[in-house]
Amino acid sequence: MRSLKNHFGVILPLFVLLFAIEFSVVAGKILSDYESSMSDEYNIIAVSQKELSDEVFKSRIPSFKNAILLDAKPVLDRLKGQMSDKNLKELENSLPKFYSIKLNILPSPTFMAKIERDLLGIEGVSKVETFAKTHDKVYRMLVLFKAVAQGFTALIALMGITLIFKQMRIWLYEHRRRIEVMSDLGASFWLKASRLYKLAIADSIVATALVCAIYIFIPSLLSSVLFSVGFSMPSINIVNDAVILLAASVSISIITVSVVMLFSKASYDF
Repeated sequence: MRSLKNHFGVILPLFVLLFAIEFSVVAGKILSDYESSMSDEYNIIAVSQKELSDEVFKSRIPSFKNAILLDAKPVLDRLKGQMSDKNLKELENSLPKFYSIKLNILPSPTFMAKIERDLLGIEGVSKVETFAKTHDKVYRMLVLFKAVAQGFTALIALMGITLIFKQMRIWLYEHRRRIEVMSDLGASFWLKASRLYKLAIADSIVATALVCAIYIFIPSLLSSVLFSVGFSMPSINIVNDAVILLAASVSISIITVSVVMLFSKASYDF
């Protein structure tokens, strides 16, 4: 029972740490997909007195994706019967060109202000509508979500590593007599720590398996919730993520054992 409790003392913080890491990865994918969808839906309207080509826009905006000339015919059709054909034709000829411009990124408010200035610098462009108020709200919301996700991950990671260090010190104390004997026999550092390394690696495997098991079921549980608030659940490559999490878990465990062995006061007695 005591041995099981000691293992649990490492598995739990490792589990929390790995869960936070995977949460950060998944949250990053969700926000990245949302940002991509928002950039696809976001348009800048430019009003020009003459027809402009994509090359003109691209020379001014590095993140330019495409520009669509908006058709004024539906508006003119609604005016038929309300004015003569001659006046309607004159109105059509006098109307400026309206362009719907798409970018391949979701720009920051600062970058958006620069884009507006650059577009107004194009000959013929008289007005630019960036819908800055709505855009700024969306962009700031994304920045806030990213900061919250990163802050949560950092906090949980710090707590997990602290708990792992404490448990490793307990392990070191429990194996003190064996290490003392091995030290008297001239055993190397790696040999003295081998038992702790094996325990740490075993617990890393268990913690990784538990986290992966949970993230197998999370997509089906959260898809409808995320969809209701405008987000989509990204695909999770659980095999690839499991390899990364296991590597991170084993690395953290080995480093923790090594640090505890090197700097623990008890280790200096060996």
